[in-house]
This record gives sequence, C-alpha cells and structure tokens, in this order.
Amino acid sequence: MMKNSSHNRLRYRSLLQKAVRRGHVDLAATTSDLIENKEGQNWYTTRTAIITFEECWPLGAELIFNKKFHSRVAALIKVAGTAKCRDAAGLGYLAHALFEGDTSVLDGSPEDRDLKLVAGSIKRPDDFWQWIAEQEKSDRQAALIRNARRFKNEGLARDRAVARAAAHLVLSSPCPPITAVAPPEQVFPFWIAFDRHTIEGKLALRDVARDLHIPLPQLEWSCFYFEGAKTNAQIDSQWWERYCRWRFKKVGLAAEEAHLLWEPARPQVVEALARESRQLQNELYRWKIANRQRIESLKQQAQMFIAHFGDIRRSQLKLF
Repeated sequence: MMKNSSHNRLRYRSLLQKAVRRGHVDLAATTSDLIENKEGQNWYTTRTAIITFEECWPLGAELIFNKKFHSRVAALIKVAGTAKCRDAAGLGYLAHALFEGDTSVLDGSPEDRDLKLVAGSIKRPDDFWQWIAEQEKSDRQAALIRNARRFKNEGLARDRAVARAAAHLVLSSPCPPITAVAPPEQVFPFWIAFDRHTIEGKLALRDVARDLHIPLPQLEWSCFYFEGAKTNAQIDSQWWERYCRWRFKKVGLAAEEAHLLWEPARPQVVEALARESRQLQNELYRWKIANRQRIESLKQQAQMFIAHFGDIRRSQLKLF
C-alpha cells in the first residue's frame, strides 16, 4: 500500500537528520536531493539551520547560503563530517522544559543560571536579543549570533530555544573546536529513521513495549538514546549529558541499567520495522540510480562551496 505524502515527508526528514548525525554524507546528499525535488527549499533551509545548531552548534557561525540549493547541502555535509557538539541542544531542550514549568531540570548547581536565562529568553525574546546585541563579540561570535537571530522564529519552540542557547553559549563559554572525522565504515541502519515521530515507528515501539511489558516512555527514550541519537563522533558536551540524565529520570529508568532494557528489545524493534526499512532503503536506492548525475553534481558543488568558504564569507554574500 502506498503511503501518503505526509507519511513520506516524516520518513525522509527523519532519515536526513540521522544520516547527518552518523556522518553518512552520500546518503545525506541523496536524501537532500529527494526532499528538494518533492518539497522545495523552504523547509530544507530552516531545517539545515536547526540541525546545525543541534548537532554541532559552533558551525552555526558558518551558515552562509546563496540562491543555490547546494549551499544548504554544503552546510549539512560540514556537520556530517565533524565531531558532534550538542551543548546547545541540551541547554535548549532543558530551558524549554523549564519554560513550560518543569522545575525538575534544576539541580541547584551554578549552571542553573544559564538554564533560567535561556528559559527567560523564550518568554522575553526581544529583551534577550537586545542583551545579546549589547555584548562585545569577536567576528566569529557575531556571525553565529546573526545566524541564530535570523532563524529565531523558525521551527518548533524547542528548536528556537536551541538557537538562543547557542547564542548564549558562544558568549559565555569557550567555543569548542570544529574537529573533522573520518567517514563511518558501518552500513547505515535504515530502521532508525522510524522513530516515535513517525507513524510506523510509533506503532512498532508501542507493540514491542506491550509484548515485553516495558513502559512505553522507557522504550522510546532508550531507542533514541542508543540508536536515534548515535553519532559518528562526539566531543564532551556537558549540557547534552545533563539533558540525557534528566530524561532518564523523567522516564524512571536508571541510566546505568538502560542497556538491560534496550538489548533484548532492540532485535524486536528492528524486526518490527524490517519491511519499512527495506522499502525506505529501496526508495533511496532507486532515487539515486534514477538521478545519479544530478546527485553527483550536487555533491561536487557542495564540496566546492565548502572548499571556498573563506572566500565566500569575505565576499559578504547577501543572506536571505
């Protein structure tokens, strides 16, 4: 049975971020071409910025786009090829939870001040951006803040909190280095595209949780923690680690024991999604074969854009 376009969009969008997260550049380029062909560039442009701030927030200083689609793809290729730095995501997610009234994110540490500040920026965004504007900045700090502000109203409320967290972090803490990493050797597991935000993933996780008598929130979080959030490489990200610890507590699962839940559940989840996984893999393979020349050209243009990024930045291309 053919799925409707809404279901397909969710699958492709999830696949794109998972491919970038695990460093699969070719798959990310193929998926990008497919999404651009079926949806246009508007969603992709916004999502490129959100993924960048979530997965490697220091690269938020390098979001320069021109009118060509390959400039967006170049941004995600850079994220895919670097060690992930997820402090902005961790801080932003926790701040959003605090904004919604969940004070369990606070632990009495001095870092609670940062949480409260970013949570306050959600309630009073104009005051936050005015305060940011008044701070002294290096050129790179200013570039990241411009990009965070440019996308300040895009995506979900939680996405917007991540962009604000990045703007705060770049002024309040040393910016981690951007570290290139080798391409992954492992074959991409297509089943991970079907997370709890897709219809297929939601149903599969519900059925496995029922069969194994596992609380559904514990299974969903374990699946994300061990598989969906897995990266090709990651540098120390204290805010991301704090967010993960908090999420384990929220679902009532000890972090050090989570593998005991996930290890027996994993093969059942994989099996439950086997047909969907094969279908998605075949769709991407057929798309790549049918559009091989265009996809190769897209990758080459993106790589050239990256190679000349310094010249592009100095030329002050108009952002839009």
